[in-house]
Amino acid sequence: MLIQFINLRHLRRSRHLKYSADHQQGTLYKLARLFFLLIALILTHSVAMVYFENLSWADALWLSVTTVTTVGYGDISATSWQGRLSTTLCLYILAISLLAQLAAEFFEYRLKKRDDKLRGNWIWSDMNKHLLIINTPAENSDAYLERLIGQMRATPKFAQLPLQILTRNYPKGLPRELSAHSVVHYNGGPEHAKSLAAVNVNQAAFIVILARDGSDPLSDSLTFDILSRIQDIGSSATILVECIADENRQRLQRAGADVVIRPIRAYPELLVRALATPGTEVVLENLFTHDESNLQRVDLDFSHILWKDIITVFMDNDFGIPLAYIDAEGVHSNPAALHSGSGSGIISMTRAGCTIPANTLRAAFARLQTAADATS
Repeated sequence: MLIQFINLRHLRRSRHLKYSADHQQGTLYKLARLFFLLIALILTHSVAMVYFENLSWADALWLSVTTVTTVGYGDISATSWQGRLSTTLCLYILAISLLAQLAAEFFEYRLKKRDDKLRGNWIWSDMNKHLLIINTPAENSDAYLERLIGQMRATPKFAQLPLQILTRNYPKGLPRELSAHSVVHYNGGPEHAKSLAAVNVNQAAFIVILARDGSDPLSDSLTFDILSRIQDIGSSATILVECIADENRQRLQRAGADVVIRPIRAYPELLVRALATPGTEVVLENLFTHDESNLQRVDLDFSHILWKDIITVFMDNDFGIPLAYIDAEGVHSNPAALHSGSGSGIISMTRAGCTIPANTLRAAFARLQTAADATS
């Protein structure tokens, strides 16, 4: 019963999307037909006024337009029975009612268009070179997307890009916090080629495929299916995907992913950094494991030593690369080369299995401190 319900829901959704697209095209065609029919009636009446009332073309058009819009200045009017009959048939009976119908259809179209945009049923055909987010997290999606998109807008590379989300989570419209970032969405699922085509996946500059469940390896299979569909459509976008199981990384890369990163729901900033500068995700993830790189803290006191000299000591002794120093105010990461700092510890990135010998480092710093004191 559950499967039948889901299939019925998807069938109704597909029919609704087809209806929305057909309704939009049908409405535009109907508006154009009514407009040209109205113009034809105005021209027909103008010809009659020229022929029966001996008016100039300018006066005939003026009379026709002021009459059909019910302005009726009265400066010009038909006097012959043929002219009055033409006005009655062409304008009073046909054109005025046609104009009212045209106005009603136009306002109905505008309301329908606004509602479709709000609910994600509108196909943004002019969306180009945009950033596309596919899927939303199963839990706390609003808070996560707000932070993720906020970081994207704060990144110069993405600040001005059109941003679109492909998801079924917001059938009644995006939360105000998301729409405030000039975000639009399309209410559909990436498992359908029509939905991917509707968000112009072939014209996107960047594509982010989020794992539906950040702890379920089955999400990788869904991601692989999405990548396969994108490749079938064709896209030159930089594609970032979230991968649950490390064994699926190469599989996803072969399927077209440029950047593969583990889901980190608490820090969407890492995803944005990886998308802006591909490759940084590997460095960042290595820092959390003991596979290649480690972060080590060495407690030692130093005073007024240039940061470039600290880096030189670490590099000369193969103690890794210093990333930050610690003092009473906290941790200071990546200071300027000529920054003169005082502190009680150093945080360094080292290779896996490498241990910084404290005595050797303290001896090197003692010599560095002596040189610094002599210079000052």
